[in-house]
Amino acid sequence: MTPYKVHFIGIAGVGVSALARIALHRGFGVSGSDPSPNALTAALEELGAVIACEHSAETIRRMMPDLVVYTDALAPDNPELAAAMELGIPLQRRSEYLGQLMAGCNGPRIAVAGTHGKTTTTAMLAHILTAAGRDPTALIGGEYGPFGGNVRLGSSGVFLTEACEAFRSFHALAPDIAIITNIESDHLDCYIDESGVIDGFAQFIRGIRSGGSLVLFSDDANSRRAAAIGGLADGAVVRVGMGPEADADIVAGGIEASEFGMYFEIAASGIPSRVPCQIRVPGLHNVRNAIAAIAAAHRIGVDLATSAQELADFSGVGRRFEILGERNGVVVVDDYAHHPTEIAATIAGARARYPDRRILAVFQPHLYSRTRDFLEDFARELAAADIVILSDIYPARESPIEGVDIIALAAAVARAAPLGGLHVVRDRHAVPDAMGWITRPGDVVLIMGAGNIREAGVRYISGQPKEVQA
Repeated sequence: MTPYKVHFIGIAGVGVSALARIALHRGFGVSGSDPSPNALTAALEELGAVIACEHSAETIRRMMPDLVVYTDALAPDNPELAAAMELGIPLQRRSEYLGQLMAGCNGPRIAVAGTHGKTTTTAMLAHILTAAGRDPTALIGGEYGPFGGNVRLGSSGVFLTEACEAFRSFHALAPDIAIITNIESDHLDCYIDESGVIDGFAQFIRGIRSGGSLVLFSDDANSRRAAAIGGLADGAVVRVGMGPEADADIVAGGIEASEFGMYFEIAASGIPSRVPCQIRVPGLHNVRNAIAAIAAAHRIGVDLATSAQELADFSGVGRRFEILGERNGVVVVDDYAHHPTEIAATIAGARARYPDRRILAVFQPHLYSRTRDFLEDFARELAAADIVILSDIYPARESPIEGVDIIALAAAVARAAPLGGLHVVRDRHAVPDAMGWITRPGDVVLIMGAGNIREAGVRYISGQPKEVQA
């Protein structure tokens, strides 16, 4: 009997590739297409997926799948979408297919949402649940080394996924437990303004199943507002917080930063003694991520001491303060930071881990619209570095916006604060060379952005500054 066949458009993406991996695990025939093949697609091909390196109507006609799943960011005039519609093949957005997979599990079903920190929080929770013997299926928005990629295939009914708010994708999910790490303005092409973002999260909260619960930070006013609009009963909300003043059910206190990471103590209502916890990843934001993951694990029966013990081995997620290496006494760190708050957290984490060292920020903005919407905020946070190197905007799916370019951002950074140096290197291929003559031994370079700027750090470390052009 021919297996059920699923074709994934945009299969090289982190989210879509994870779904393809699950489909293969379930015995489905899997095909896909993406003009930017990568390590994720190579791994899928080794498992039996058939992948084309272009979007073509002929691919759909040749594969004749039973279902086509497409990335939420796909252009509406994509030839494969058109061919599938012409042939009467059912279509599903990535988020809809994810929601279908989640609904097919017997639980608990867990979704991690928030403007920042959801990938690391998801990975931390997956790490805890795996070590605690819960054997979850987990979809992570980044590569986690111990899992060998961005997905873990479990055999229990526990299903854990990152829940992205872009394109309102998380509205397709119906979790038993939801985490909201924080809510800030982002994806304003979809939500218009901050009120729209909050309403979007409120709709996500309405999707929590009867008897379910929500983990949120008591100090995040937007999260509290979303919970109120979403109509969730007070007893279903688990409040987490940081510091002695936190009005929360589970609190991280006694926080200390060192070159080895972060130390804190967990206090919880009804538990008399504090539980010590040491994590290897730097920054206060990672303490927040950890306490949210610990609270969700506690909600499904994992005790605080077990979670703390297992997090000591958590090694971090790819592109989240990932140390690429060291060359000529210069440490290079890669981070997915593409929002002002994330840039602030990454620089603060570097200051905590590498005190008294010069911090260089290499930043490639992601999307013209985001650069326009947060221009002054980007400038203010970047100015916290000692030296800033700016590369051209990564457009992704967008067309240029008049007056929005890297020169405008550079001017804003120059206005924000005096720096030891501000450099515009428009061509990302030239960034490794620039790093070579700007850095000195002892420096820490932060490569930041959601586009393809990581390659600059990789090439600098490898000693191959120039990209070989075909």
